[in-house]
Amino acid sequence: MVRKPAASAKRTSSATVTETAPCQKSLRLHVATDAIAPVRAAVLAEFQRRATLPGFRKGKAPAGLVERQYANDIQEETLHRVTKQAVEEAVREHALKPVGPVEVSTTHYSDTDGLTLEATVEVEPSFTLASYTGIPLTAQPVEVTPQDMERALAALQESMAQLVPDKAGQAKERRLPPIDDELAKDLGYEHLDALKAHVDAKLRERQRAAQAQALEAALCEELLKRHAFEVPPRLVERQTDRLTREFTVRLLLSGTPETQVQEEVGKFTEQLRTSAARQVKLTFLLDRIAEQESVTVTQDELVKRLWQLARRWDQDPAEVRKRFDAEGLWPSVVSAIRQEKTVAFLMGAASIA
Repeated sequence: MVRKPAASAKRTSSATVTETAPCQKSLRLHVATDAIAPVRAAVLAEFQRRATLPGFRKGKAPAGLVERQYANDIQEETLHRVTKQAVEEAVREHALKPVGPVEVSTTHYSDTDGLTLEATVEVEPSFTLASYTGIPLTAQPVEVTPQDMERALAALQESMAQLVPDKAGQAKERRLPPIDDELAKDLGYEHLDALKAHVDAKLRERQRAAQAQALEAALCEELLKRHAFEVPPRLVERQTDRLTREFTVRLLLSGTPETQVQEEVGKFTEQLRTSAARQVKLTFLLDRIAEQESVTVTQDELVKRLWQLARRWDQDPAEVRKRFDAEGLWPSVVSAIRQEKTVAFLMGAASIA
């Protein structure tokens, strides 16, 4: 589909935008010489202010002499600025939403015809939101069985095992304490029933967390099923690379020999790519729903997240803030909080049985 540029009295270039692939646009831009001239004049003036040529004080050399001395540099900087301006104008006028840099593939310039260039850019996918409220979900019951209690108490019993000399006194054997009031007292509880009550509460807390996680996973799965659209391939590639790095680190930390890590990663390459594509698609879905529902992030929420991360990383909040400022991480933090709030909204609007 080709879209013609909208009329604009201030437009300095003409642009033709074509959809060449899902989430990819091809741009053909032309900038006339009369639009290039003022940019070139501004660049020349800057070079003249900075130039130090023999026989002249800094900034006092004639423009003609500066232009001859730095001809190539002036031309390169002029075309760079004109290209950037033309691309930004095309993106704005055609309401494109880039998710990556605009990549210029071919450029042609002449003093008579001006500048012509071709470029490609990946953009946000275009899709219509399907229904996303009232999604039916089934919650697994929170229930502590006798078997659950038995396993948990056995784990505590195991943690309190002691090495004691055998009857001959020549070796030590591992002895498990009985599960009774004495064991409960050793663990800081008045009696066995109090210990069991604590274990029951902890098991239920763990189950509720697992239940919430399972419900969110089911919600996201249903959202993905209800929306069919392509996502930008390069975004998927970058997410795949990130997941692959994380998986590699987990393998190394688990003790997998370095010589086997790449082989193991290779076994899961397709699975990692599929997971990356799903995550990218879900991100676009949640962002669109957040926009539809006017989900925003407050300054208080940002400060709260800053303190949470500082505690998790055991760092001073001021240092964490400096890092966020220096590395430009605040947009990512805002996006994460916004998506979490959107998921919370969707969970509240779901039909949970």
